[in-house]
Amino acid sequence: MKRISLINKKIVNSNPNMKRAQKEEKRNHGKGSKGILKNYIGKVVALSSNELAGKETPIGNYVEGVATDVLLSEIEKSKITGMSGNGFSIYEKISSFIASEAIRRVLLINAVECDPGLLHDEWLLTNRYEEITRVSHYLKQALGLNQIFLATKNKMINSTEEITVVNVPPRYPMGEEHFLIQQALGFKLSKKDIPTRHGILVLNLQSIYQLNKIINSSYDFGRFITIADLSKGRAKVAYVYPEDNIAGLLKKEFGNSGDCVIYKGHGIMSADIAEDTDDFSCLGNFAAYAQAPNISNTNKCRKCGACTRRCPANVNVDKIVQAIDNKHSQSISSYHPENCIQCGSCTYFCHGSKNVAEYVSKVQ
Repeated sequence: MKRISLINKKIVNSNPNMKRAQKEEKRNHGKGSKGILKNYIGKVVALSSNELAGKETPIGNYVEGVATDVLLSEIEKSKITGMSGNGFSIYEKISSFIASEAIRRVLLINAVECDPGLLHDEWLLTNRYEEITRVSHYLKQALGLNQIFLATKNKMINSTEEITVVNVPPRYPMGEEHFLIQQALGFKLSKKDIPTRHGILVLNLQSIYQLNKIINSSYDFGRFITIADLSKGRAKVAYVYPEDNIAGLLKKEFGNSGDCVIYKGHGIMSADIAEDTDDFSCLGNFAAYAQAPNISNTNKCRKCGACTRRCPANVNVDKIVQAIDNKHSQSISSYHPENCIQCGSCTYFCHGSKNVAEYVSKVQ
């Protein structure tokens, strides 16, 4: 199914509610220095309530500690994948980290949540930080960690005995592993480098939180997601289970959709249309009402080069677009589409409202 960004700069600027949320985000966190990444987008939705939608099963009794082999066994049995929605097995990632011969071993908790439509990691930092601290203690012992870092743009989160907080600028897409490692740890890796082999384990904040449940025999296969009504620029954090119906949850929390379409996906920058019968058995962590975006490849390329200038991976996006439109596909490899990280920055900043990212994904 074709995925698309539900927003671009033109759509945000024309929606007063999104624009208001974006300005509020800028007031709260600033834009930060450019540093590694030049793009700033900011959140385009705001929490309408701090109350959690849905019901989370609480942890019963906490264990004092966990052995490495027991931790791996429980993670493997849970079949848990990365809570960023990438579908990658956490068991395989941690196993690769344990097998590393690196002398210094660190855990980097990714709490950046750079997608402009996601709010649930920020909610977890505010409402579940004690649990994050607890599981960090378990992991430090079981994985032989020298240090645990938590990367966040939220300057109100304080370091603890177990966790060193590293503030990063709210640039997009700061949550991508290699950019985050460079910004937070000062360690530059190529795209082909696997961080775990260098003694760096990067896990999403919610992945850490769910490991706490696994360790304490309370994993319920649920997860935190962001649900939103983009027409109003408002959002809530929900705890959902695989069998929960997407359309039903949105209607319960936001009322009828009106003329909006229901979308699901990894975030506002990568979503697809949801059917009325779809549930949360998909890997996504976002669902929303939204007007169908006027982002189409029938729109004419303006040859302004904004897509290339905004690409954090230095892909010659405009050259790829023009090569495909002119049916000169033999030259595309020289524009390095393989470096694309599918962040959607090119689509967001496209002056012609084209789905530029689709061009690149076709030739990767």
